[in-house]
Amino acid sequence: MDENMNQTGETGKKGKRKAKKSWKQELKEWVVALASALIIVFILQSFLFCIIRVEGQSMETTLHDGERLFVNVAGVKFSQSIPRNSIVICHYPNRSTKLLGIIPIETNFVKRLVAVPGDQVYRKNGVTHIVYEEDGQTVDVPMDERLEQYFPNGSPEDYEAYTLGEDEYFAVGDNRYNSHDSRDWRDSDDSNDVGPITKDMVVGRVQQVLWPLNSFRTAK
Repeated sequence: MDENMNQTGETGKKGKRKAKKSWKQELKEWVVALASALIIVFILQSFLFCIIRVEGQSMETTLHDGERLFVNVAGVKFSQSIPRNSIVICHYPNRSTKLLGIIPIETNFVKRLVAVPGDQVYRKNGVTHIVYEEDGQTVDVPMDERLEQYFPNGSPEDYEAYTLGEDEYFAVGDNRYNSHDSRDWRDSDDSNDVGPITKDMVVGRVQQVLWPLNSFRTAK
């Protein structure tokens, strides 16, 4: 009796052994897992947050080349407007590269929104100015005042005040004399024009510097 029971028990255990997966099944599982991971990353970066690496010196001394930034995407996607002076990751008009020569990928830039819908922008003596109302007072801020020394009697690229539309922003680098940004507009060479950007060109607001760890701080 005992011998028969042992034999039955051993057979039962062997019967529960899983069949070895074929290479096709293994491949299918890997493909599904990879696709799922890519979808999750896409959703996170498109609607919640992303990590962006700073390249270049256009935001010196606020942000430095090589730093990693935490970017709040949801705060831009689900809000009607973006506050003035926000540091953002944005795209420029007609600036993209093509993956595999087919898929267009927008180029990211990190800039500060110095003007928001309703503000005015004008250029005088080669200097770009931002004008806005604050606490009942008119504020006029020159973006690159040193340029006036080259055009004391006016520049042929000066232009009258332009009022930003309800979905337009002016993006400028903190390193004013080493930044290609919205100021490149309405001049003699329109090949690299940027000008005002629209809200859909803003990826998200920069919240913190995450890396290197000894530079962890709130971006402002």
